[in-house]
Amino acid sequence: MVRTLNRQQPLLAISIGLLCFLTSFSGTTTPRDPKNNPLTNHSVVSRVEEIYAPFDTLRTDLRDYIWPTNASTVITSSFADYRRTHLHEGIDISTNSQKGYPVYAAREGYVSRIFISRRGYGKMLSVRHRDGFVTMYAHLQRFKDPIESYAKQLQKQSRKYALEVDLDSSMFPVSKGDLIAHTGDTGIGSAHLHFEVRDSSFNPINPFLLPQISSAISDLIPPVFHMIAFTPISGTSKIQGRHRVWVEDVKSEGPESYIVPQPVKLSGSVGISVRVTDQSDVLKYRTGPYRFEMYVDGQLLFSSAKKFLLESEAHQVAAYYDKGLLRSQKGRFEKLYIESGNRLSFYNRLPEGAGSIDASEFEPGDHELKVVAWDLAGNESTLTAIFVIGKSIAR
Repeated sequence: MVRTLNRQQPLLAISIGLLCFLTSFSGTTTPRDPKNNPLTNHSVVSRVEEIYAPFDTLRTDLRDYIWPTNASTVITSSFADYRRTHLHEGIDISTNSQKGYPVYAAREGYVSRIFISRRGYGKMLSVRHRDGFVTMYAHLQRFKDPIESYAKQLQKQSRKYALEVDLDSSMFPVSKGDLIAHTGDTGIGSAHLHFEVRDSSFNPINPFLLPQISSAISDLIPPVFHMIAFTPISGTSKIQGRHRVWVEDVKSEGPESYIVPQPVKLSGSVGISVRVTDQSDVLKYRTGPYRFEMYVDGQLLFSSAKKFLLESEAHQVAAYYDKGLLRSQKGRFEKLYIESGNRLSFYNRLPEGAGSIDASEFEPGDHELKVVAWDLAGNESTLTAIFVIGKSIAR
């Protein structure tokens, strides 16, 4: 059974497109056979709603956030990028390996937490805003006085460098654009600014959903497909006649078009993963794309977008990236199917199992697989492949 969704058009402009996409993230599904529709299972519906309900309404003024530094508008790591133990919960802004650039409050609010550690985020400030949303600024060199003086006083009293303290709203109020700190290289990594946006329940939100943040980036470069992987999901699954992961380099037919050079014979249940990179005009470091759609014979089987994340599920990095392929040094493949137990909120309310290709549900013969990847600016690239059900490949 192939499920179909109403295909959303690519983003036409960064700020307008992101706002439109944010208000229509839930999507719709139209299964062929209602008897086999997993969404009619009330327990499945309940689990899906539990994941997505916190993000149905983002009760914040999306246009009220500004870029938090004048160091650069170069992104070295995006929201939900791979980390060994978790998904990246913010964005990293380049400081050209330099320290001391000003860090500004992205909105009016107050400094709600001071965090200092020799590892992880290093020196970090959290600013809570009137609507309960929080912005976070990490790897700082120093805080602005009097915040810096207050932190040093607490360190002296405790005789410890590490510090984590929640603050009253009256202590350090800030206006939008106020200087609150300077960039540094504290914690793990070279000098850069880590910036996060959290909702009132402290769930991470992609900062590029905010128009003034997204519009700061220049990007005319579409995502680049590198490889595709077909993974057997059931014990009887086979790819090219063998029960093992089959990985293939893709072939470029232009800056936005890629193909798999040979047909792929499938049986059983199979999951698709792709290695795709993206970069903006000024970005040397490549990150992953923002959004995927996958079609079989023109019908939408799977969609995902890295918009937001339950804080409790940030550790599910292996549910999104294929760690087996990573360990085998094939690179960072993003899964285009939802495995059992995956509670990430990237899939537009699709249930567990969505995206997998069950060969028994297709007529024998050739079928077209198409994967479309978008970046945050709406640039898109397409990968096309042919998979074969129930007959030998003779080409």
